[in-house]
Amino acid sequence: MKSTNTCFILLFLVLIGCSSRPVLYPNTRYKERGKSGSKMDIDRCMERADKFIDSPRGKKILKGAGGGSIVGSAMGAIAGIFTGDIIGGIAQGAAMGAAGGAVGASLTPDSLKQAYVNRCLGKKGYEVIGWD
Repeated sequence: MKSTNTCFILLFLVLIGCSSRPVLYPNTRYKERGKSGSKMDIDRCMERADKFIDSPRGKKILKGAGGGSIVGSAMGAIAGIFTGDIIGGIAQGAAMGAAGGAVGASLTPDSLKQAYVNRCLGKKGYEVIGWD
């Protein structure tokens, strides 16, 4: 039961993260480009960010955060031996390890994408004030 709840929570967080977009401060650049032009610039930066994340360099940067799930799985398996639920222990350990690894590394695919998009838009003259 706990592993099912953990999976739903993680899935919910992933879906929320995937749907977020930058919110721009209405500075001079934003006013020059207008709403539709700014949206096009955001879309281009987000596409570039996705390509970067899929690149060897992007994957290398994210590798540290993913290592937490492997360590968590191993720890969960050990805990499962003592509780009698090895499979449940592995699943819970992987979920907690991934979350812990991501927090420890402070870098997830979504946070890397946000950082990339913020920088890309900043180079174009925009000011990102947040993400929704």
